[in-house]
Amino acid sequence: MKKFAAVLAIMLVLVMTFSMTVSAGPDGIIENPEITVHYISPTVDGNIDPNEGWSVAALMNAETLGYYWAHNPLTSDGNIFYAVDANGIYVAGKVVEGLSAVDMSGIDVTGMNQFNYSTSEDTIDVNVTTGAKDYGWNGDVMGLMFDPLGAFLAEGFSSQSDYSAWYLVGLFEGDVAKVYRSHTANDGTNGDITSQVQAAGKKLSDGWCFEIMLPWDMIIQDIYDSSMGFIELKKEDILKPGATIRAGALYQDRFYDEEQGAVATWGRYITAPTSLPDGTPGHTGTGEAIQSYGIKLKLADDVPVNIEDGDNNGDTNGNTNNNNGSTNNGSTNNGTTNTNGNKKPTTSTNTNSNAAQTFDMGIVVALGALATSGLGIVVCKKRR
Repeated sequence: MKKFAAVLAIMLVLVMTFSMTVSAGPDGIIENPEITVHYISPTVDGNIDPNEGWSVAALMNAETLGYYWAHNPLTSDGNIFYAVDANGIYVAGKVVEGLSAVDMSGIDVTGMNQFNYSTSEDTIDVNVTTGAKDYGWNGDVMGLMFDPLGAFLAEGFSSQSDYSAWYLVGLFEGDVAKVYRSHTANDGTNGDITSQVQAAGKKLSDGWCFEIMLPWDMIIQDIYDSSMGFIELKKEDILKPGATIRAGALYQDRFYDEEQGAVATWGRYITAPTSLPDGTPGHTGTGEAIQSYGIKLKLADDVPVNIEDGDNNGDTNGNTNNNNGSTNNGSTNNGTTNTNGNKKPTTSTNTNSNAAQTFDMGIVVALGALATSGLGIVVCKKRR
């Protein structure tokens, strides 16, 4: 009888957890269709010119996003564009803020949430376990993640605590774009990397936009470190015509909270797939882990077959790594510490915490994924 009562109690907890999980986001996700990416070198000046060869947009809207920590409704709409060349991957983004919305209490919150400049490194959502500044900056932040060739999944990095490096774009007063790197295996590489990339952006009347270029050498090294040396990619393989890159985009949306008299987190919204690799619905994962990347990029046939380091095969637009006036403020490799699940194989859930929220929806979502897996046990093909 005691054994039956114990089993019943466990089942009750799992059912309750699942019910909380589905409240964390929409009932389902319609993922972005595959996006063709061309071999082109856009000018990184903060002006997204459609004539420069950018891909069609990956959409960040109510249909394509998973909602995490988001008991506030989605009041933004984003478009993300991509391009590649021999030097790196180019990403441009435009976010419209302040869209009309009604919260769960029936209160009209239209206009409450507008774009917020960053003023420093993140002081709002510091990881309570490690002290890491996972989201980089303390204003609105766009995070970008990559899994070229699906190499992470192929190596078994598919638990809800496995991460690749995050590249976090924020905008400071004066329209200075800065990029922060987090979730890397080498703690010394977490921090401001603006001087190592190209970055530009500006505030718009209805939101903000940015353009960046991330060097392949950086991405390949970060992948090697994050995979504990299991994944050694070559640029010529990543850039083969028809090759695919799994990608994710995360929006850490901030607003000015009049009650607190300070900037707080409105919500976290992440492009997610319709289904996770294990077949469970995409919105039941933690969202930010490798398994949840919801954008699939496919390189067009115009990518040259032979890619040489630093050679754009005739590119003449003169792009240079000048950061378009962005300054580093001496914060490169600031030594911020960060511990992530994929640095030591484990199936533990994500420990990120949001100080501005009443509870960590990421943990709730992770528990819900366990509940949907049958017996609540997730088995990963993690190489050790």
